[in-house]
Order: sequence, then C-alpha cells, then structure tokens
Amino acid sequence: MFRIETLLCWPANCVNFEQTPLLIVNQSSEAKINCKHDGSSLLVMLWYRQQSMSLDLIGYSYSGSPPNKEPEFKDRFTQTREKTETGSLTISELVLSDSAIYYCAASTQCHKISFY
Repeated sequence: MFRIETLLCWPANCVNFEQTPLLIVNQSSEAKINCKHDGSSLLVMLWYRQQSMSLDLIGYSYSGSPPNKEPEFKDRFTQTREKTETGSLTISELVLSDSAIYYCAASTQCHKISFY
C-alpha cells in the first residue's frame, strides 16, 4: 500500500480550484484525481507530478479536444475533460513509483517550448 497526495492548485487571478485530497491506494489498483475550477475562460487544463525535487508535466487538454500526453505518461495515465471547468486524471495499474504529489492547473493558453 502507498500514498498518492494531491494538493490544491494555487489560485490564479482569483480562480478557485478544488482537487481530490490525499488518496491511499493499493498497488495494481487505480487512482482517480478530480479537478474543478471556476474560471470559465481557462480553456487549458494541465496535470503535473511532483516527485522529490522534480515537477513533470503529465499532459494537458484544451476544452473540447482530446488530451495531449507526454511520452512517459502515455500508457497508464488517462486524462478526461467533462467540461471547461472540470476534469480528472486516472492512473491505472498503480506501482510504487507512482507515489507522488499530483497537481492540476489551468490556463488560457499552453505553449510547449523545446530547446536543442
């Protein structure tokens, strides 16, 4: 058995966020983290995982579009977007290395920058 912690995202421009609190789940099971905010102009929902000192982007979705996932999260991580203000992240077949703090965030836009 291990823990998955989720914390509230910081308020952005007086937008309120609600996120599933602490989850304690068994290995090989599934964890679902819900996210809700009250910013109807925030069309992009992003999910992050914090382990130790690293913060990794899991993926993001624009309202009404399929999610975009980072390559290392393609297999067991599923993002859903019910509407602009609500979404969820589901992690299936949990393993010990999934223990982390998971954050949802929202933005009016999303830019991915690559450095070569």
